[in-house]
Amino acid sequence: MAREDSLDFFPQTMVAAVLVDNASVQLTEVPCQPPAADECLVRIEAAGICSSDIARSSDRGAYFYPLIMGHELAGTVVMRGAETPDDLTPGTAVTVFPLLPCFACDACANERYAQCRSYDYYGSRRHGGFAQYLTVKAWNLLPLPDGVGTDDGALAEPVSVVVHALDRLGLVGASQAGTGPLLILGAGFLGLLAVKILRLCAPDIAVTIIDRNAGKLAIAAADGARAIHLADPRDWDAFAQSHRASFPMVLEAAGVPDTFRHALDLCRHGGQVVWMGNISGDLTLPQSLVSQVLRREITISGTWNSTWRGRELSDWTVALDMMRQGLAPSRLVDKFVGLDGIGDLLANLAAHKRRQMSYPVLKAVARPNA
Repeated sequence: MAREDSLDFFPQTMVAAVLVDNASVQLTEVPCQPPAADECLVRIEAAGICSSDIARSSDRGAYFYPLIMGHELAGTVVMRGAETPDDLTPGTAVTVFPLLPCFACDACANERYAQCRSYDYYGSRRHGGFAQYLTVKAWNLLPLPDGVGTDDGALAEPVSVVVHALDRLGLVGASQAGTGPLLILGAGFLGLLAVKILRLCAPDIAVTIIDRNAGKLAIAAADGARAIHLADPRDWDAFAQSHRASFPMVLEAAGVPDTFRHALDLCRHGGQVVWMGNISGDLTLPQSLVSQVLRREITISGTWNSTWRGRELSDWTVALDMMRQGLAPSRLVDKFVGLDGIGDLLANLAAHKRRQMSYPVLKAVARPNA
């Protein structure tokens, strides 16, 4: 049952970009689900396209078909259920935490929801936001701060992922104590976000970033990072030899097995390595490198997703506060599409990833109601 202050509007149907089969996205009219007592109906204004959406749509990575993908979301509340917070009034701009925990496992008991043993997820394990509307649990919604638009709000999820990784290094958040310097391997969207976040929150920390794409490195350099272009494996070998065991902090942000190995090779004695990238293949470590990890007593940390505590302090509230202070992740977006462009976009990104064509897009965002 909806509250009396809900807008006098409910769309019976909506248009969605539906993954009907592997590598097949169709624009389809589907029923719109009214909100339950603990839910809000959100008009999706912006939805980021994540690299995981590429694999999900083109590598038989979906849990089921048909599926409406989309987990990086922001929009406007249209209706709310009777048991939702008072700050979720119709017209409120919100961002969406996409993970739905079970609330019954040990991880949930400790509010470590990203480690939930039996979680659900908007856009992968259930329908998401590549649609005009989405019914969302109120628990998963945060109002956007004044001055933060939905293009930026939709990117709160990847920003929170980077905040979480930098917090593991002690560079941002409650544990901030690290002094760097920091080496970032990979100048993709997440790597560049890390540079921007540190420029805002820890401008004295020296940042070096490595990538094979000179254009992406130019963005990092403009934000004050030392950018190193290594496009050839021989260049990598030379750099590794001259900088072995040189960096006290290394953040892997490329998701490539080689960069997972390089992160260990370049980390100095007593240093920290955080693996953030979603690895694209098997990782094999030579005995000599493992021996160096042991001898140098390197700390290796994995990082996954982000912390969430609703309106209490978490990676998400930190991310939104950074946006309030001026962080604008949407400035890195170089491709905007409507719902009708999502299918071709995902197909082109998948072909680019397989090196079947050139389609260089740093970050894409869909606007389902544009």
